Amino acid sequence: MKNPAQAYRQFSVQGASPLGLVVMLYDGVIAALQRAIDAIEAHNIEEKCRQIKRALAIIAQLEGTLNFERGGEVALNLKRMYIYSRTEIMTANLKNSPEKLRGLIAKLATVRKAWSQAERPPAQSSPLSSAKPSQGSSPPEHTPGSWRMSA
Repeated sequence: MKNPAQAYRQFSVQGASPLGLVVMLYDGVIAALQRAIDAIEAHNIEEKCRQIKRALAIIAQLEGTLNFERGGEVALNLKRMYIYSRTEIMTANLKNSPEKLRGLIAKLATVRKAWSQAERPPAQSSPLSSAKPSQGSSPPEHTPGSWRMSA
């Protein structure tokens, strides 16, 4: 293999669950936005544009995988978030605003965390354990079926 990192990413994607793929897409958009911030701060317009384009493409992929029939209100809310994300990205691009991108990264990281938690199987409870799950840590109310991943 010519590029071991690329081969690793390809195998990771091929072996990922649908929810795992969503988490990977969130990782990708967050990384692209962070690189865009770095490019803005370095006054590297070409790199900023490349990373903004990458982030917008990932947002489009996430939006394109929404299944409104199965996802219902959750899918509609995610669509609204993706529209908001595109607006924030374009505004940040026009104004060279790392602050806008940082704010968006924080919001996307919160949603990414919820998807990641939804991917994990529920913890097995022991009959001897009386610990209750922490409040506010539940994943979004949807199932992997609320997303259709395109090949």
